[in-house]
Amino acid sequence: MVHYLVWILTASLYTTVIYVLYRSKWMASDYTHAYFILPIFFWLVWRKRTSLREHLKKIKPANNFLGLFIFLIGILMFIFGKRQNYLFITTLSLLPVLYGLIHYLYGLSITRIVSFPIFYLILIVPLPLGIVDSITLPMRYGITIATEVILRLFDYPITREGLLLSIGSNELFMGQPCSGFRSLITMFSLALVYVYLSKTSLPKKTLLISFIIPLSLCGNLIRVITLCIITYYFGEAAGQGFFHNFSGIVIFMIILSGLIGLECLFKKNLYLTN
Repeated sequence: MVHYLVWILTASLYTTVIYVLYRSKWMASDYTHAYFILPIFFWLVWRKRTSLREHLKKIKPANNFLGLFIFLIGILMFIFGKRQNYLFITTLSLLPVLYGLIHYLYGLSITRIVSFPIFYLILIVPLPLGIVDSITLPMRYGITIATEVILRLFDYPITREGLLLSIGSNELFMGQPCSGFRSLITMFSLALVYVYLSKTSLPKKTLLISFIIPLSLCGNLIRVITLCIITYYFGEAAGQGFFHNFSGIVIFMIILSGLIGLECLFKKNLYLTN
């Protein structure tokens, strides 16, 4: 009964934080992917329900003070974030609060089962806008330069001035959405779950995760190059219309295909070695 009360109090503590995030902050910080992180978190915990029930029957009431220490750090982070109106710290405190509380109440075995879902929640934490800008600006310049170089190799009449690309009689400005940051984070969030659920060894899962960011960047580069080509042949309306909205699915397919291909390659190598 005490456990239920603790979880109700914890849930009520973070209800207002999640409400603020859902209302505006995720959209403002280009974190629109975060809307599906919580549902995925609950699903990941739910699919472990059988294992959790079995371990809960075996646990003893000996409380773990390391878990209590981690929990108190999380509470202090929450209080500091609230007093300073610093949403980044307030939201980030959810991780040590959950991890420490589970560790303290239920022990290490239960904590290990839900470790990935807990740490997956870091993807709901909105980065400060200054940090987002410092990440997206170099990405925008990088994608603009790479697009110009590649299209020049294929003799397209393209020039660049800062973040402005001119191809034929059309101009394309590489705004913040074109940096690929949103698609990078979104695809990383989805691909991370795919890798976690894949039935392969931990070293191979780590290797697959390391490929997510390069695949995302490659997918965004292909999207921008294709956007430039469509704009060149069919005009700005065609480039900024249907394809611009549809291209996110294209990036996702590139990343998913790359991960599936790599996983198949790992399995093939395993069969060959055996």
